[in-house]
Amino acid sequence: MSWTPRPRPIDAADVVDALDDTECWRLLGAATFGRLAVADDDGADIFPINHLVQNHLVYFRSAPGTKIVSLTERPGVAFETDGTENRQRWSVVLRGTARRLDSDAEIEASGVGALHTSTRSTKWNYFVITPRTLTGVRFTSDPDHRTRKDQS
Repeated sequence: MSWTPRPRPIDAADVVDALDDTECWRLLGAATFGRLAVADDDGADIFPINHLVQNHLVYFRSAPGTKIVSLTERPGVAFETDGTENRQRWSVVLRGTARRLDSDAEIEASGVGALHTSTRSTKWNYFVITPRTLTGVRFTSDPDHRTRKDQS
């Protein structure tokens, strides 16, 4: 009777590395596109947005609409961006409070007024997200990467 050995199960810890705050901010700052999650009475909604990072704050602009209504009523948000670097996927999630910028000096100092947007709609509403938590992960498709990394 012949048998085939079972492959060792892959634990999430073998393919997911937690990122420290410095790496999370580096990746957030290098990305230009992310997703803003807001909540309203119907639940969560997610909007694609262009953003910029200055001094550990995330800035974005928006056209009038449901996103602004939701932010006004419930300023608690989540912001996520992800990408690929060195053939590995990563994701960073920031949770915080969104606030509409109300002074020209603050808008100008942040640089958000010159932020490129992906749509042609007019976006004269400027926001900043002040973080409460920041988490990030890097995924690898190589289940043996920890063994090699720990031995080097």
